[in-house]
Amino acid sequence: MFYEIRNITRVFAGLGIELPKESQDAAALAEAILNATHETAGADLNASILDGTTTIDNIADKLRETAVAMLAAERIPNAAHATQDAVNRAFFTGIRTNADSLVKALRKPFDTAAKTITDAGRHFSPDANAGTVLAAGPAAAQAWEDLTAARNTATQVRNARVIIADAERDNTPGYLHYIAPVTDLAKIHLAEALWHSTGDALHHLTHEGFTLRLNTAAEAQSMVNAAKTTAQRAAEQVAAAARAARLADTSSEVAIRQAMDKANAA
Repeated sequence: MFYEIRNITRVFAGLGIELPKESQDAAALAEAILNATHETAGADLNASILDGTTTIDNIADKLRETAVAMLAAERIPNAAHATQDAVNRAFFTGIRTNADSLVKALRKPFDTAAKTITDAGRHFSPDANAGTVLAAGPAAAQAWEDLTAARNTATQVRNARVIIADAERDNTPGYLHYIAPVTDLAKIHLAEALWHSTGDALHHLTHEGFTLRLNTAAEAQSMVNAAKTTAQRAAEQVAAAARAARLADTSSEVAIRQAMDKANAA
């Protein structure tokens, strides 16, 4: 119970990112609920016997109190489970309403990791071996040495970014969350292919010249819309040029039809 909240809290804490207050409050409530499910009445009674606070004079009252507490303890886990939906909703609402702020906070650890991954991508391919890297020079060797730590950080950021996307119900393809804006639809398709290729997706992207950037949902969607608009305009220009070429050709069907229309109108 509440394991997802605990895991998510650890993911963001590991990156040094503070969750929104709404989510923090929900996480604290979840922990308090879990603590309340631990039955201590029997242990408390035994401790009171050992320390002398339970005597012949009050043992009957103590037993009654303990019996009531133990009976309640049997029902507390059921009551605790009944709170899961409300607590989870409060926790994820905090993430959803502060999604952009969280993404922007994640840029600090992401940019640090992205710099190393970019250096690696510029110097050697994701499937390079030690010999290839050494041959590429000192800068490549340094990137290779720092790459494991950078990939670990990037993986943590990607985990956090997926959590945010899930909370937002953001269906934007994942790879668009990690590249700087491009307006070429073909480049976006290339990024998609690289993202789904074997190995480190971010390394693949940098090796093909992409710049890494952590995007909000709106920024990712804006990139797609801009690329589609650019592609549509290019297609319209090609179509217009083709129409103009047909009109300029006096032997084309379009030109002949226009000439006939003019003759009939005269």
